[in-house]
Amino acid sequence: MGFMKRLKGERAGRRTAGRRRKPSPREQRAAMRTEQAEAKLLETEALIHEEAERLRRGTRTTA
Repeated sequence: MGFMKRLKGERAGRRTAGRRRKPSPREQRAAMRTEQAEAKLLETEALIHEEAERLRRGTRTTA
């Protein structure tokens, strides 16, 4: 191992740095379900905020 490589710390974590294991089909499906659930949650949250704003506007005009 060269002197410069030791200074840069290239040896540490050498085995895992370049290689990442491929997720299993089960993990890929779980990631997809999570992604879909998060998207649905954001959509629902946006609808809730829209409804709340509509109700706030309605109560201001009638008061």
